[in-house]
Amino acid sequence: MADSQYRLLQVNVEGDAVVLTITEKQVEGDAVAQALSREMLAAVTETGVRHVIVDFQNVHYISSVAFGPLLHVRRHLQPQSGRLVVCGLNSMVGDIFYTTKMVDPSGKFSAPFEMQPDVPAAVAAMHTPPTEQTEPAAPSRGADE
Repeated sequence: MADSQYRLLQVNVEGDAVVLTITEKQVEGDAVAQALSREMLAAVTETGVRHVIVDFQNVHYISSVAFGPLLHVRRHLQPQSGRLVVCGLNSMVGDIFYTTKMVDPSGKFSAPFEMQPDVPAAVAAMHTPPTEQTEPAAPSRGADE
């Protein structure tokens, strides 16, 4: 597959998943979000896979607008029981994901995205069932801890 058609992504197929490595250092603004959404959906459609890994290793900063393309791809994958895993989050990007509850490393609540530290871990995670909660966790009141 020719990556030249992608301006914001590097695309690689790893087994039954496609790895979308974002090449931009900053993901902010509507124009970037719309272009990223188009490129991500095109890559997923072109590869025909139902599992997607989005690698943020090159990204130093994101604004909340960056969640739009991820949610769009997630919605596209749902009818096929596909999965979307994010990885390569540095501390600043990770903080934005944690603060907005888009990922939850503790597993205490059901977050929209699964998270792994890097691409190899994300590829390995695709071979295990996703962790899903059957019911929402009750808020902690501190008394029973």
